[in-house]
Amino acid sequence: MSTSDGAEPHPPASAESSIATSSTPNFSNLPLHIEMRIVATRAYEQYKTRGDLDALETSIQCLRVAMGVTEDDHPEKAAIINNLGLALNTRFECAGERQDLEEAIFLWQLANALTPDDSPDKPSWLSNLAVSIISRFEREGRAEDLEEAIGLCTHAVELVPDSHVHKPTLLNNLGSSHRARFEQLGKLKDLESAIALHARAVELTPDGHSNKPLMLSSSGNSHQTRFKQLGKLEDLESAISLHARAVELTPDGHPNKPSRLSNSGNSHLTRFEQLGKLEDLESGIALHARAVDLTPDGHPFKPSWLNNSGSSHLARFKRLGKLEDLESAIALHARAVELTPDGHPFKPSWLNNSGNSHLTRFEQLGKLEDLESAIALHARAIELTSDGHPDKPSRLNNSGNSHAIRFERLGLIEDLESAIRLYTCAAGLAPDSHPNKPGWLNNLANSLVRRYERTRDLKDLKKAIAHLFRAVNLTPDGHTGKPLYLNNLGAKLGTKFEQSGSLDDLDQAITHLTNAVSLTPEGHPNKPAFVYNLSNLLRTRFNEAGNVPDLEEAIKYSTCSVELLPKNHAERAPVLRLLGLLFDTRLRSPHAQADDATCAMEASLEAMQHPNSHPLERLRACDQYTDLLSEFPHLFTTPPRLTLLDAYKYALGLIPRCIWLGNNVRGRYASKELPVIGDVVNNAVTAAISAGEHGLALEWLETGRAVVWSQVLQLRTPLDDLRRVHPQLADNIYHVSQALQHAATSPSSSLPLSTEPRKAQPSLEGHTQSSHIYALEYEKLITQIRELDEFKDFLLPKTLSQLAGACVSGPVVVINAHESRCDALVLYGAGDIAHVPLPDLSLLRAKFIQKLLWDTLRAKRLLNRCRGNTRDEFEHDDRGGRVTAMDPPDLMRIILAELWNRVVKPIMDVVCTLIPSSATLPHVTWCPTGPLAFLPLHAAGIYPECKGTNTDSQTVMDIAISSYTPTLEALLKPRTRLAAGHTEYPKVLVVSQPDTPNCTSIPETRTEAGIIMSLIEHSTPLDDTEGTIQSVLEGMATHDWVHLACHGVQNHTDPMSSAFALYDGRLTLSSLVSQHLPNADLAILSACQTATGDEKLSEEAVHLAAGMLNAGYKSVIGTMWSISDYIAPEVMRVFYTVMAEQVKTGGELQPAYALHEATKALRNKPGGVNDFIRWVPFVHFGL
Repeated sequence: MSTSDGAEPHPPASAESSIATSSTPNFSNLPLHIEMRIVATRAYEQYKTRGDLDALETSIQCLRVAMGVTEDDHPEKAAIINNLGLALNTRFECAGERQDLEEAIFLWQLANALTPDDSPDKPSWLSNLAVSIISRFEREGRAEDLEEAIGLCTHAVELVPDSHVHKPTLLNNLGSSHRARFEQLGKLKDLESAIALHARAVELTPDGHSNKPLMLSSSGNSHQTRFKQLGKLEDLESAISLHARAVELTPDGHPNKPSRLSNSGNSHLTRFEQLGKLEDLESGIALHARAVDLTPDGHPFKPSWLNNSGSSHLARFKRLGKLEDLESAIALHARAVELTPDGHPFKPSWLNNSGNSHLTRFEQLGKLEDLESAIALHARAIELTSDGHPDKPSRLNNSGNSHAIRFERLGLIEDLESAIRLYTCAAGLAPDSHPNKPGWLNNLANSLVRRYERTRDLKDLKKAIAHLFRAVNLTPDGHTGKPLYLNNLGAKLGTKFEQSGSLDDLDQAITHLTNAVSLTPEGHPNKPAFVYNLSNLLRTRFNEAGNVPDLEEAIKYSTCSVELLPKNHAERAPVLRLLGLLFDTRLRSPHAQADDATCAMEASLEAMQHPNSHPLERLRACDQYTDLLSEFPHLFTTPPRLTLLDAYKYALGLIPRCIWLGNNVRGRYASKELPVIGDVVNNAVTAAISAGEHGLALEWLETGRAVVWSQVLQLRTPLDDLRRVHPQLADNIYHVSQALQHAATSPSSSLPLSTEPRKAQPSLEGHTQSSHIYALEYEKLITQIRELDEFKDFLLPKTLSQLAGACVSGPVVVINAHESRCDALVLYGAGDIAHVPLPDLSLLRAKFIQKLLWDTLRAKRLLNRCRGNTRDEFEHDDRGGRVTAMDPPDLMRIILAELWNRVVKPIMDVVCTLIPSSATLPHVTWCPTGPLAFLPLHAAGIYPECKGTNTDSQTVMDIAISSYTPTLEALLKPRTRLAAGHTEYPKVLVVSQPDTPNCTSIPETRTEAGIIMSLIEHSTPLDDTEGTIQSVLEGMATHDWVHLACHGVQNHTDPMSSAFALYDGRLTLSSLVSQHLPNADLAILSACQTATGDEKLSEEAVHLAAGMLNAGYKSVIGTMWSISDYIAPEVMRVFYTVMAEQVKTGGELQPAYALHEATKALRNKPGGVNDFIRWVPFVHFGL
């Protein structure tokens, strides 16, 4: 865990009003220009006293009249121009209209041009001009404005002696100009000059003078700035003293009293952040509240005081964890934004701080709408901040924070890339002397490490550590930020240890973390995070070196971290999980204590049930809890509050929250959650089987398999029943579902990321933002629907009774492989379940068989190429190395025999007893999990070594017709045209690609297409150049069957980019699943690797065949590896012949039977049975 401070201060008090006005004459029978000046002056004073904007408008109008009727050579002309500039500058401060500021600058330039250097008014008007130019600098960040302002102020100071009445004001403004340049360029000599000038202004202003509080307040601001730069407490104490005295000397009712109260509140808040004393925090809140109360609604500075009050409440929330403070902070920041018009120079600051408060509430409560609000507010703040503005880096950094946190929550890589880009911009815009530069380097380093954890690119880790060393070195000892950078440096060195294995890295990491903890005062909001990180690395060192004091220290620190963290804090789950893990570690060591098992269990359970924490952390805690219950049931000193099965039931309820609908499908597959979900579901199913709860095991396995596909299908759920009862609710969820389907399959992640600030890429961020909004709305609608009595189970995971329909066409065999046991569950009949233990199979053996198969196929280059185009390359392929001395047929024979003996035969022995005998072969559908999902169970058997004979064989193909399914739900689709009774030929789209650009030629695809055209009457060909992406998608929408004879590509890096190679590009999996295909029945994928899948996502069935099922097809023919261009037409001739005969007879269409006959024809050729590479890859999915 790491933090960064993004709050921005209110406008400096030195700008309260250091602009001088000329005296107003008083005579009778006044000329018009003098009368107008008198009215204008009175109106201006009314505005200053009451904040009356109408009075300010009156002042401006009267001064315009006065200036218009006064001759250019009149001695009062310059004074009138000066006062009009003052009024316009004041209106600019209220409304933020740039034209007011530009006119004020022009008028003061004119007044100075009309006034000689020896005029007593010249110094004041030079200073006024300088103040307005500083305002323009603060708005637009132009360095030349700053230099000009300092020159003007310097000239004004030089024109008057120390005894001059305006000397303190001129010194004050010159000091403020130097402070502004320091904040821009970071040169300490500017800050020292500012402090000296402000001190001199205070010294020259006698006690009792009305400007004394202004000088004190300005001096306090400069000392506070130096504290933030150097971290010296004496500067902070001086700032607090100076601000307190300014408040004391300012009478109630004075227009600047709120400003000085707010400055004083800021200084107390800063001391609280440094020392953690609650009395400072309470003083800050009280001072800010009083500033708000003293300022009437409509006053131009009201938003400033609201903003500062919001920041103080946010600080108290972070310290005490009271939600009412957080709600107050959000409300106050929102009110500040609401009261400030667009174009006002401080609007970006209020937006930024409002974003910070929403981000904090998300971190606390985990509500995604707060995260989305934070991202939008930070983006708007950046958009309204001009390039070169001194606050631009801070706002870029805070926007980076919100993206980094959304990455942690949703795992979307675009957010991590955006965070790195924003942090890089922020750090690059600031000089090394900038007080916030270390913090921005720190945040950049954190995100680089997160990318390293995703990509394992060592360059990112090395850059991160270098940035953190730089952040530490740029921060002086005693500075409030030093512990944070030491903490993060230690954490990243710990990450480096994981890669290097060097104990020196680990020792350095622990040293830095120990320093971070010792330098952080009690009560500091970062203390729990630092203690957590230290305890985690102490545990690592204990595991490496076995030093018992390290483990004891780790438990002590981890316990402290839990105690320091508020009960409702979003990070409480990982902190509790670590504590549980530490007790678990000691439990398994020779130094175990009697209550270790109970302590580990209680910590893990509390983490698992913490409502505000990340669902993935809670799921991991559940895994920890169930491991304890499984391994140490006899060691608990108190009974567990949840049984093993109850704990798994709770865990499976978290799965929908782990994989969020707001991410696109590609982002969901790239997330870190899926492997964790797979492990938890595997453990849960095994526990249920061990307990004899076979129905529960099937339900759980269905819940945890193909999670992303299930979400896609969920969005297509028919709403007929809901529409009959609640048509408006049905329409609402239909429209939101449609929007989410589009967003889910959008290729937004392929959009280029600009190196410019965030506003340069509206299409990507706009898409992401809208998809997240739709997801939040979808969740709300689901909740509303489930509150209706008749729809309590709407879109909840299916029960066993609902899944029973999956076995209408024959038994469905689900196989679960776990490190402790392997089992098959056979769903048959009316929903009965037969349990088949597989004692001769282990998870390790299954992984070995899968590796042996894939090594064999890789040696023949059958997993990394497209459809082969020569007759002999499948027999003599010298482009791939061999992994063993055996030929592929010998290895395949061993693999298929292993599958038969250890998996398929024990299952089929049971299946054959469950179904009535028949003249036709039974239809068995396989639903394997884990490494078995990649193995050819349909071809398992004992095959003779002698080529040309089938004697003495024992194979599954001899006793059953096989299909596969990724989930049971995929078998619940209505059969439509596949059902019996249809004698009309289906409409078939036949796509052939003999010469796809940039691919090898596969001329037999044209032969294949010709065969189909001769056998199926209603077929539409799309050959060669006709086979474009658009024409194929349009054809799929109007045809019942589609046949794709082309190259297929399995993309292991980005599974959703797996594709069919068409004439004008790739038809990707992400595009397919986004289609609405009302007529879809059968898809024949006569391409390569269309059912291969992704080894890292074994439970997700991420391949083209599964994609076609999810696009709406009921039945799909695919291939497990690359196929020969010359074999495919032979297979398809038999397949379509059988299918055509089925159509003629009007019986049930059985694509699985047709494929069985087609591959049997290949086997029956001389030597064909042992030519496994040719006939085994063809598989059937679905009905």
